[in-house]
Amino acid sequence: MADSVTTRLRRILPVRTIVRVAAARIGATLARTRPIRERVYIVANRDGVLRGNLAEIERALRASPVAPELLCETERDGERGGGLPILSLIVAVVRIAQRSYRVASSRVVIVDDYFFPIYPVKKRSGVTIIQVWHACGAFKRFGRATLESEWGADEIFLKWVPIHSNYDLTLVSSASIAPIYADAFGQSVETISAAFGIPRTDALAPSPRRDATEREVRRRLGLTDDRTTILYAPTFRGADLNEASAPELLDILALRRVLGDRYRLILRLHPFVKSAMRIPDEAKDFVVDASREPDVNEVMLAADILVTDYSSIIFEYALLGRPMAFLAPDLAAYERERGFFFDYRSGVPGPVFETTDQLAEWIDAKSFDLPRVARFAAASFDVLDGRATERLVDQVVLPALRGEPLRIPASAPRR
Repeated sequence: MADSVTTRLRRILPVRTIVRVAAARIGATLARTRPIRERVYIVANRDGVLRGNLAEIERALRASPVAPELLCETERDGERGGGLPILSLIVAVVRIAQRSYRVASSRVVIVDDYFFPIYPVKKRSGVTIIQVWHACGAFKRFGRATLESEWGADEIFLKWVPIHSNYDLTLVSSASIAPIYADAFGQSVETISAAFGIPRTDALAPSPRRDATEREVRRRLGLTDDRTTILYAPTFRGADLNEASAPELLDILALRRVLGDRYRLILRLHPFVKSAMRIPDEAKDFVVDASREPDVNEVMLAADILVTDYSSIIFEYALLGRPMAFLAPDLAAYERERGFFFDYRSGVPGPVFETTDQLAEWIDAKSFDLPRVARFAAASFDVLDGRATERLVDQVVLPALRGEPLRIPASAPRR
Protein backbone atom coordinates (compact mmCIF):
# COMPACT_ATOMS: atom_id res chain seq x y z
CA MET A 1 0.00 0.00 0.00
CA ALA A 2 1.34 3.44 -0.87
CA ASP A 3 2.52 5.60 2.01
CA SER A 4 -0.02 8.11 3.29
CA VAL A 5 0.92 11.78 3.42
CA THR A 6 1.09 11.49 7.20
CA THR A 7 3.59 8.62 6.97
CA ARG A 8 5.77 10.48 4.46
CA LEU A 9 5.79 13.62 6.58
CA ARG A 10 6.94 11.67 9.62
CA ARG A 11 10.21 10.94 7.84
CA ILE A 12 11.03 14.67 7.96
CA LEU A 13 9.04 15.40 11.09
CA PRO A 14 11.84 16.55 13.41
CA VAL A 15 12.87 19.46 11.13
CA ARG A 16 9.31 20.41 10.23
CA THR A 17 8.19 20.23 13.84
CA ILE A 18 11.13 22.27 15.14
CA VAL A 19 10.22 25.07 12.72
CA ARG A 20 6.58 25.02 13.76
CA VAL A 21 7.43 24.85 17.47
CA ALA A 22 9.75 27.84 17.03
CA ALA A 23 6.94 29.79 15.38
CA ALA A 24 4.58 29.05 18.29
CA ARG A 25 7.18 30.07 20.84
CA ILE A 26 7.96 33.31 19.02
CA GLY A 27 4.27 34.22 18.96
CA ALA A 28 3.80 33.40 22.65
CA THR A 29 6.96 35.30 23.64
CA LEU A 30 5.81 38.42 21.81
CA ALA A 31 2.42 38.21 23.50
CA ARG A 32 4.05 38.17 26.94
CA THR A 33 5.45 41.64 26.32
CA ARG A 34 1.91 43.01 26.40
CA PRO A 35 -0.94 42.80 28.94
CA ILE A 36 -3.53 40.04 28.52
CA ARG A 37 -6.63 41.30 26.75
CA GLU A 38 -10.06 40.79 28.30
CA ARG A 39 -11.04 38.73 25.29
CA VAL A 40 -12.53 35.34 24.43
CA TYR A 41 -10.65 33.66 21.59
CA ILE A 42 -12.78 30.95 19.93
CA VAL A 43 -11.12 28.88 17.25
CA ALA A 44 -12.34 26.06 15.00
CA ASN A 45 -9.60 24.16 13.25
CA ARG A 46 -11.56 21.25 11.75
CA ASP A 47 -13.38 22.47 8.67
CA GLY A 48 -13.46 26.24 8.70
CA VAL A 49 -16.87 26.78 10.33
CA LEU A 50 -18.02 27.42 13.87
CA ARG A 51 -20.26 24.46 14.60
CA GLY A 52 -21.80 22.64 17.52
CA ASN A 53 -20.36 23.65 20.89
CA LEU A 54 -18.46 26.65 19.54
CA ALA A 55 -21.50 28.01 17.73
CA GLU A 56 -23.66 27.67 20.86
CA ILE A 57 -21.03 29.37 23.05
CA GLU A 58 -20.45 32.18 20.55
CA ARG A 59 -24.20 32.79 20.31
CA ALA A 60 -24.57 32.93 24.08
CA LEU A 61 -21.62 35.29 24.53
CA ARG A 62 -22.91 37.70 21.90
CA ALA A 63 -26.30 37.72 23.62
CA SER A 64 -24.79 38.19 27.09
CA PRO A 65 -25.44 41.52 28.86
CA VAL A 66 -21.68 41.64 29.49
CA ALA A 67 -20.98 41.29 25.73
CA PRO A 68 -17.26 40.47 26.03
CA GLU A 69 -14.78 41.04 23.23
CA LEU A 70 -14.79 38.03 20.92
CA LEU A 71 -12.22 36.86 18.42
CA CYS A 72 -13.52 33.95 16.35
CA GLU A 73 -11.32 32.21 13.80
CA THR A 74 -12.33 29.45 11.45
CA GLU A 75 -9.34 29.04 9.16
CA ARG A 76 -7.12 26.01 9.23
CA ASP A 77 -3.46 26.58 9.91
CA GLY A 78 -2.45 26.22 6.26
CA GLU A 79 -0.74 22.84 6.53
CA ARG A 80 -3.54 20.97 4.82
CA GLY A 81 -3.73 23.10 1.72
CA GLY A 82 -2.22 22.36 -1.65
CA GLY A 83 0.64 24.04 -3.43
CA LEU A 84 4.40 23.73 -3.01
CA PRO A 85 5.43 22.20 0.33
CA ILE A 86 7.77 25.08 1.19
CA LEU A 87 5.05 27.68 0.56
CA SER A 88 2.58 25.66 2.59
CA LEU A 89 5.08 25.49 5.45
CA ILE A 90 5.71 29.26 5.33
CA VAL A 91 1.99 29.98 5.50
CA ALA A 92 1.62 27.51 8.37
CA VAL A 93 4.51 29.07 10.29
CA VAL A 94 3.08 32.59 10.01
CA ARG A 95 -0.38 31.44 11.08
CA ILE A 96 0.98 29.41 13.98
CA ALA A 97 2.90 32.44 15.27
CA GLN A 98 -0.20 34.64 14.93
CA ARG A 99 -2.41 32.16 16.70
CA SER A 100 0.06 31.42 19.45
CA TYR A 101 0.19 35.17 20.05
CA ARG A 102 -3.60 35.28 20.27
CA VAL A 103 -3.70 32.32 22.64
CA ALA A 104 -1.17 33.94 24.97
CA SER A 105 -2.83 37.37 24.80
CA SER A 106 -6.47 36.35 25.39
CA ARG A 107 -7.96 35.87 28.84
CA VAL A 108 -10.09 32.89 27.66
CA VAL A 109 -9.39 30.47 24.80
CA ILE A 110 -12.01 27.95 23.66
CA VAL A 111 -11.26 25.14 21.18
CA ASP A 112 -13.11 22.01 20.10
CA ASP A 113 -10.27 19.91 18.64
CA TYR A 114 -6.50 19.56 18.32
CA PHE A 115 -5.00 23.06 18.06
CA PHE A 116 -1.23 23.10 17.56
CA PRO A 117 -0.42 26.66 18.79
CA ILE A 118 -1.49 25.73 22.34
CA TYR A 119 0.85 22.80 22.94
CA PRO A 120 4.56 23.59 22.33
CA VAL A 121 4.64 26.54 24.77
CA LYS A 122 4.27 27.03 28.50
CA LYS A 123 0.78 28.34 29.18
CA ARG A 124 0.71 31.93 30.29
CA SER A 125 -0.56 32.57 33.81
CA GLY A 126 -3.92 34.34 33.70
CA VAL A 127 -5.06 32.61 30.49
CA THR A 128 -7.80 29.97 30.78
CA ILE A 129 -7.96 27.36 28.00
CA ILE A 130 -11.17 25.36 27.60
CA GLN A 131 -11.43 22.26 25.42
CA VAL A 132 -15.07 21.53 24.54
CA TRP A 133 -14.23 18.71 22.09
CA HIS A 134 -16.29 18.02 18.99
CA ALA A 135 -17.57 14.56 19.91
CA CYS A 136 -19.62 13.30 22.82
CA GLY A 137 -18.93 10.04 24.61
CA ALA A 138 -15.81 7.94 24.11
CA PHE A 139 -16.15 5.91 20.92
CA LYS A 140 -13.18 5.89 18.54
CA ARG A 141 -9.69 6.21 19.98
CA PHE A 142 -8.22 9.72 19.85
CA GLY A 143 -5.40 11.83 21.23
CA ARG A 144 -2.63 9.88 22.91
CA ALA A 145 -4.73 6.72 22.72
CA THR A 146 -3.72 6.54 19.05
CA LEU A 147 -0.01 6.81 19.79
CA GLU A 148 2.14 5.13 17.11
CA SER A 149 -0.86 4.17 14.97
CA GLU A 150 -1.00 5.34 11.35
CA TRP A 151 -3.58 7.90 12.40
CA GLY A 152 -1.96 9.17 15.58
CA ALA A 153 1.18 10.88 16.78
CA ASP A 154 4.45 9.16 17.57
CA GLU A 155 7.07 9.56 20.31
CA ILE A 156 9.23 11.85 18.18
CA PHE A 157 6.36 14.25 17.69
CA LEU A 158 5.32 14.15 21.36
CA LYS A 159 8.86 15.06 22.37
CA TRP A 160 8.39 18.41 20.70
CA VAL A 161 4.63 18.82 20.90
CA PRO A 162 2.87 17.43 24.00
CA ILE A 163 -0.49 17.21 22.30
CA HIS A 164 -3.63 18.21 24.22
CA SER A 165 -1.60 19.79 27.00
CA ASN A 166 -2.32 23.15 28.64
CA TYR A 167 -6.10 22.71 28.97
CA ASP A 168 -7.56 24.05 32.20
CA LEU A 169 -10.94 22.42 31.59
CA THR A 170 -12.22 19.75 29.22
CA LEU A 171 -15.94 19.09 28.90
CA VAL A 172 -17.20 15.51 28.65
CA SER A 173 -20.71 14.14 28.48
CA SER A 174 -20.39 11.69 31.37
CA ALA A 175 -18.15 11.42 34.43
CA SER A 176 -17.70 7.73 33.63
CA ILE A 177 -15.49 8.58 30.64
CA ALA A 178 -13.41 11.27 32.37
CA PRO A 179 -10.48 8.83 32.92
CA ILE A 180 -10.48 7.99 29.19
CA TYR A 181 -10.16 11.67 28.26
CA ALA A 182 -7.55 12.24 30.96
CA ASP A 183 -5.40 9.47 29.49
CA ALA A 184 -6.01 10.54 25.87
CA PHE A 185 -5.07 14.15 26.68
CA GLY A 186 -2.34 13.46 29.24
CA GLN A 187 -4.31 15.57 31.73
CA SER A 188 -5.26 15.28 35.37
CA VAL A 189 -8.72 13.76 35.70
CA GLU A 190 -9.67 16.71 37.93
CA THR A 191 -9.60 18.95 34.83
CA ILE A 192 -12.13 16.74 33.00
CA SER A 193 -15.72 17.57 33.89
CA ALA A 194 -19.23 16.43 33.04
CA ALA A 195 -20.73 18.91 35.50
CA PHE A 196 -21.58 21.57 32.94
CA GLY A 197 -23.12 19.43 30.22
CA ILE A 198 -22.39 19.66 26.49
CA PRO A 199 -23.44 22.99 24.92
CA ARG A 200 -24.56 21.60 21.56
CA THR A 201 -27.02 19.25 23.24
CA ASP A 202 -29.05 22.28 24.33
CA ALA A 203 -30.46 22.50 20.80
CA LEU A 204 -31.58 18.86 21.01
CA ALA A 205 -33.58 19.18 24.22
CA PRO A 206 -37.37 19.25 23.62
CA SER A 207 -38.29 22.90 23.15
CA PRO A 208 -40.05 25.30 20.75
CA ARG A 209 -36.57 26.11 19.40
CA ARG A 210 -35.95 22.48 18.48
CA ASP A 211 -39.38 22.13 16.87
CA ALA A 212 -38.87 25.29 14.81
CA THR A 213 -35.41 24.16 13.72
CA GLU A 214 -36.73 20.77 12.62
CA ARG A 215 -39.48 22.38 10.55
CA GLU A 216 -37.01 24.77 8.92
CA VAL A 217 -34.49 22.03 8.07
CA ARG A 218 -37.18 19.81 6.58
CA ARG A 219 -38.39 22.73 4.49
CA ARG A 220 -34.86 23.61 3.38
CA LEU A 221 -34.14 20.02 2.34
CA GLY A 222 -37.47 19.62 0.58
CA LEU A 223 -38.73 17.01 3.05
CA THR A 224 -42.27 18.32 3.12
CA ASP A 225 -44.23 15.10 2.56
CA ASP A 226 -44.98 12.31 5.01
CA ARG A 227 -42.27 9.89 3.86
CA THR A 228 -40.02 8.39 6.53
CA THR A 229 -36.53 9.88 6.43
CA ILE A 230 -33.29 7.90 6.80
CA LEU A 231 -30.08 9.79 7.52
CA TYR A 232 -26.94 8.07 6.23
CA ALA A 233 -23.97 9.71 7.94
CA PRO A 234 -20.76 7.66 7.71
CA THR A 235 -17.45 8.91 9.02
CA PHE A 236 -14.53 9.45 6.65
CA ARG A 237 -11.84 6.95 5.69
CA GLY A 238 -8.10 7.55 5.33
CA ALA A 239 -5.19 8.43 7.59
CA ASP A 240 -4.67 11.89 6.14
CA LEU A 241 -7.28 14.65 6.20
CA ASN A 242 -6.29 15.88 2.75
CA GLU A 243 -7.16 12.44 1.39
CA ALA A 244 -10.32 11.88 3.43
CA SER A 245 -12.88 9.90 1.44
CA ALA A 246 -16.40 8.61 1.86
CA PRO A 247 -16.90 4.86 2.10
CA GLU A 248 -18.66 3.32 -0.90
CA LEU A 249 -20.54 0.84 1.26
CA LEU A 250 -24.20 1.77 0.89
CA ASP A 251 -26.02 0.45 -2.18
CA ILE A 252 -28.53 3.23 -2.75
CA LEU A 253 -30.45 1.38 -5.45
CA ALA A 254 -30.75 -1.75 -3.31
CA LEU A 255 -32.13 0.34 -0.47
CA ARG A 256 -34.62 2.03 -2.77
CA ARG A 257 -35.78 -1.27 -4.25
CA VAL A 258 -36.88 -2.51 -0.85
CA LEU A 259 -38.20 0.73 0.65
CA GLY A 260 -39.71 2.29 -2.46
CA ASP A 261 -41.57 5.59 -2.32
CA ARG A 262 -42.34 5.37 1.38
CA TYR A 263 -38.89 6.65 2.38
CA ARG A 264 -36.36 9.38 1.63
CA LEU A 265 -32.61 9.00 2.11
CA ILE A 266 -30.61 11.97 3.46
CA LEU A 267 -26.87 11.80 2.71
CA ARG A 268 -24.54 13.56 5.10
CA LEU A 269 -20.84 12.98 4.43
CA HIS A 270 -18.17 13.95 6.94
CA PRO A 271 -17.02 17.60 6.58
CA PHE A 272 -13.48 16.41 5.75
CA VAL A 273 -14.79 14.69 2.61
CA LYS A 274 -14.80 17.17 -0.26
CA SER A 275 -16.01 14.94 -3.09
CA ALA A 276 -19.72 14.23 -3.45
CA MET A 277 -21.13 10.74 -3.26
CA ARG A 278 -22.42 9.49 -6.59
CA ILE A 279 -26.20 9.31 -6.68
CA PRO A 280 -27.64 7.05 -9.42
CA ASP A 281 -30.04 8.77 -11.80
CA GLU A 282 -32.73 6.24 -10.91
CA ALA A 283 -32.55 7.38 -7.27
CA LYS A 284 -32.68 11.15 -7.72
CA ASP A 285 -36.18 11.31 -6.25
CA PHE A 286 -35.12 9.09 -3.34
CA VAL A 287 -31.97 10.91 -2.16
CA VAL A 288 -31.36 14.34 -0.65
CA ASP A 289 -27.70 15.36 -0.31
CA ALA A 290 -27.27 17.35 2.91
CA SER A 291 -23.47 17.14 3.04
CA ARG A 292 -23.08 20.89 2.74
CA GLU A 293 -25.55 21.70 5.49
CA PRO A 294 -23.67 23.71 8.13
CA ASP A 295 -24.83 21.80 11.23
CA VAL A 296 -25.18 18.03 11.43
CA ASN A 297 -27.27 18.35 14.60
CA GLU A 298 -29.89 20.24 12.63
CA VAL A 299 -29.85 17.59 9.92
CA MET A 300 -30.36 14.91 12.58
CA LEU A 301 -33.60 16.59 13.63
CA ALA A 302 -35.01 15.91 10.16
CA ALA A 303 -34.17 12.18 10.34
CA ASP A 304 -36.56 9.51 11.58
CA ILE A 305 -33.82 6.82 11.41
CA LEU A 306 -30.03 7.09 11.54
CA VAL A 307 -27.67 4.80 9.63
CA THR A 308 -23.96 5.26 10.29
CA ASP A 309 -20.79 3.28 10.84
CA TYR A 310 -18.27 4.75 13.30
CA SER A 311 -19.48 8.32 13.68
CA SER A 312 -19.76 9.84 17.15
CA ILE A 313 -23.04 11.50 16.22
CA ILE A 314 -24.69 8.39 17.64
CA PHE A 315 -24.46 10.02 21.07
CA GLU A 316 -26.39 13.15 20.12
CA TYR A 317 -28.84 11.22 17.96
CA ALA A 318 -29.62 8.92 20.90
CA LEU A 319 -31.02 11.96 22.70
CA LEU A 320 -33.84 12.08 20.14
CA GLY A 321 -34.96 8.57 21.11
CA ARG A 322 -35.10 7.46 17.48
CA PRO A 323 -33.84 4.18 15.97
CA MET A 324 -30.40 3.75 14.51
CA ALA A 325 -28.47 1.02 12.73
CA PHE A 326 -24.86 0.47 11.70
CA LEU A 327 -23.60 -0.48 8.23
CA ALA A 328 -20.05 -1.64 8.92
CA PRO A 329 -18.73 -4.31 6.53
CA ASP A 330 -15.19 -2.96 7.04
CA LEU A 331 -15.32 -3.19 10.83
CA ALA A 332 -12.22 -5.37 11.18
CA ALA A 333 -10.08 -3.05 9.06
CA TYR A 334 -11.36 0.09 10.79
CA GLU A 335 -10.76 -1.40 14.22
CA ARG A 336 -7.15 -2.14 13.27
CA GLU A 337 -6.72 1.41 11.99
CA ARG A 338 -8.40 3.39 14.77
CA GLY A 339 -9.75 1.11 17.49
CA PHE A 340 -12.60 1.71 19.94
CA PHE A 341 -12.98 2.31 23.66
CA PHE A 342 -15.68 -0.37 23.94
CA ASP A 343 -16.73 -3.52 22.13
CA TYR A 344 -18.30 -2.20 18.96
CA ARG A 345 -20.95 -4.84 18.28
CA SER A 346 -22.33 -4.95 21.79
CA GLY A 347 -21.74 -1.30 22.65
CA VAL A 348 -23.47 0.57 19.83
CA PRO A 349 -27.22 1.28 20.30
CA GLY A 350 -28.48 -0.64 17.28
CA PRO A 351 -27.91 -3.64 15.04
CA VAL A 352 -24.74 -3.96 12.96
CA PHE A 353 -25.12 -5.02 9.32
CA GLU A 354 -22.64 -6.02 6.63
CA THR A 355 -24.89 -5.50 3.59
CA THR A 356 -27.43 -2.98 2.40
CA ASP A 357 -29.97 -5.77 1.86
CA GLN A 358 -29.81 -6.67 5.55
CA LEU A 359 -30.19 -3.04 6.50
CA ALA A 360 -33.16 -2.52 4.18
CA GLU A 361 -34.96 -5.56 5.57
CA TRP A 362 -34.49 -4.26 9.12
CA ILE A 363 -35.87 -0.85 8.22
CA ASP A 364 -38.81 -2.36 6.34
CA ALA A 365 -39.65 -4.66 9.27
CA LYS A 366 -39.63 -1.73 11.74
CA SER A 367 -38.14 -3.99 14.40
CA PHE A 368 -36.63 -1.11 16.37
CA ASP A 369 -35.24 -1.49 19.88
CA LEU A 370 -35.89 2.00 21.29
CA PRO A 371 -35.27 0.97 24.93
CA ARG A 372 -31.70 0.10 23.87
CA VAL A 373 -31.31 3.61 22.47
CA ALA A 374 -32.69 5.12 25.69
CA ARG A 375 -30.27 3.13 27.83
CA PHE A 376 -27.37 4.25 25.66
CA ALA A 377 -28.39 7.90 25.98
CA ALA A 378 -28.84 7.64 29.76
CA ALA A 379 -25.40 6.07 30.16
CA SER A 380 -23.72 8.62 27.88
CA PHE A 381 -24.94 11.91 29.41
CA ASP A 382 -24.98 13.13 33.00
CA VAL A 383 -26.59 16.51 32.30
CA LEU A 384 -29.47 17.06 29.88
CA ASP A 385 -31.39 20.12 31.02
CA GLY A 386 -30.92 22.38 27.97
CA ARG A 387 -28.79 24.85 29.98
CA ALA A 388 -25.24 23.60 29.39
CA THR A 389 -24.15 26.66 27.41
CA GLU A 390 -25.59 29.06 29.97
CA ARG A 391 -23.89 27.18 32.79
CA LEU A 392 -20.48 27.17 31.08
CA VAL A 393 -20.65 30.85 30.20
CA ASP A 394 -21.91 31.99 33.62
CA GLN A 395 -19.74 29.72 35.78
CA VAL A 396 -16.52 29.54 33.76
CA VAL A 397 -16.11 31.96 30.85
CA LEU A 398 -17.33 35.22 32.40
CA PRO A 399 -15.57 34.64 35.77
CA ALA A 400 -12.34 33.81 33.90
CA LEU A 401 -12.65 37.07 31.97
CA ARG A 402 -12.77 38.86 35.33
CA GLY A 403 -9.59 37.09 36.38
CA GLU A 404 -11.29 34.83 38.90
CA PRO A 405 -9.86 31.35 39.57
CA LEU A 406 -11.44 28.43 37.75
CA ARG A 407 -13.82 26.33 39.84
CA ILE A 408 -14.73 22.89 38.51
CA PRO A 409 -17.59 21.20 40.37
CA ALA A 410 -16.72 17.78 41.75
CA SER A 411 -19.96 16.21 40.57
CA ALA A 412 -22.59 16.92 37.96
CA PRO A 413 -25.88 18.55 38.95
CA ARG A 414 -28.96 16.40 38.82
CA ARG A 415 -30.98 16.50 35.62
